[in-house]
Amino acid sequence: MHMPDWMRILVEQVSAWQGVSVRDHRFGGIEFRLGTREIGHVHAFGIVDIPFTVKIRDALVRSGRAQRHHWLPDSGWTTIGVQGHGSENTIKSLRLSYLRIQLKSTDPFAASRALQELTTSGLEDDVLGSFVDSIAASHTHIDGDH
Repeated sequence: MHMPDWMRILVEQVSAWQGVSVRDHRFGGIEFRLGTREIGHVHAFGIVDIPFTVKIRDALVRSGRAQRHHWLPDSGWTTIGVQGHGSENTIKSLRLSYLRIQLKSTDPFAASRALQELTTSGLEDDVLGSFVDSIAASHTHIDGDH
């Protein structure tokens, strides 16, 4: 597959993150995974699709960092037009997905590092708050009454 320069750079940067694997995406493009979880995928025609919770997606859309997914607008998936939102925002958004997966890691050091990076990343309060709410909800679900 021929990759535009912006896509080659994005693939090189994201694939360098610890634990990330790269493979062909079933609908075309390149998919990034951390373990069994998809971080997101990039299409050569200029968009990147990234899974989040609906609450996080809503905060990212409000902040202007992403749009609702082009095929699944009612899901937590986001779509980022690389030209419209920029490569830096696209990589940062993929990193947020990576950190969201790391936060759920059974390795407490990985989860702690992810939380530290997330809280010092300069995110808008609304976006950061949606991550905190998501973490709390996942711990409530796992821990029962907490």
